Amino acid sequence: MSNLALFGLMSLIWGATWAAVKIGLDGVPPLTLAAARFLLVGAILTAAAGGAVRLAFGPRWPRVLASGTLINTATYGLLFWGMQSVPSGLSGMINLSLIPVLLFLLAVMMGEERIGWRHGGALLLGLAGLATLFAPRLASQGQAELLGIAAIVAGTVTYCLGSLAAKPLLREEAPLAVAGAQAIASAALLVPLAWIIEGIDGARLAALAQPAALGSLAYLVLAGSILAYTIYLRLMRDWGMSRAGLYAFVSPVVALVIGRIAFGERIGAVEIAGTILLLCAAGLSLGGKVATRASVLQEVRGPVQVPDGRGWSNGR
Repeated sequence: MSNLALFGLMSLIWGATWAAVKIGLDGVPPLTLAAARFLLVGAILTAAAGGAVRLAFGPRWPRVLASGTLINTATYGLLFWGMQSVPSGLSGMINLSLIPVLLFLLAVMMGEERIGWRHGGALLLGLAGLATLFAPRLASQGQAELLGIAAIVAGTVTYCLGSLAAKPLLREEAPLAVAGAQAIASAALLVPLAWIIEGIDGARLAALAQPAALGSLAYLVLAGSILAYTIYLRLMRDWGMSRAGLYAFVSPVVALVIGRIAFGERIGAVEIAGTILLLCAAGLSLGGKVATRASVLQEVRGPVQVPDGRGWSNGR
């Protein structure tokens, strides 16, 4: 398969993950769904990376716990909770387009990027995009959707903060081991949280065993967390970060289109305007150096090497 075809497949997979989450949430509470996801991811990555368990329970466990809590527990707990009241397409567009903007701004704050016109432009356009989405919902007092959008934005912030918190680990450990250790830590937190907040009983477990929930989890773990990121690493090797990172413009649009087709989600003038502003903000952020999770990984470990075409991540 050509790299262009692989890029299309990767963008499609990551754009469709939001619909998969929406399907899973139809019968399973958000924290329970997130806990099940990371139990499965943790099991797979532990089997694939012998260093995951050592790292999770070794002397660096405080940083593993902190980064895993931010990247997985807080991020997906907030995202899944927010998606109960926010359309899947809008959720994906907000999250995917904000990640490069926020990572770019955090890099500026840490002195890794110089403050320039791109910094100011990305910030202004990002704020304008969020204001465009929030304003009508404030006026109409759509409190549930408003809180859902706020949770998705907050989850995106925790993801970016967690990516920075993980950088010292990636200087000394293989990415596979770090991702596995973080999945173990996040599952260890999500399971008791789901139990306390949502309750785990026979009915909850039965809901997880339903075909829709199993299909959602299988897609999120196998397609979103493994296949798409494997493709991403190959494209980073063959194309470089800038071209591979263009998924940030394609996947949000895929999420919107699939949400419209699968669930009849409304795409009005407000959503279109907010999408354009956020994508323009992402464009400014990506104009100099792609600020995605894999680019953070590359900064601290050097060029990504994928000799056998395999790679792992928690994905989206």
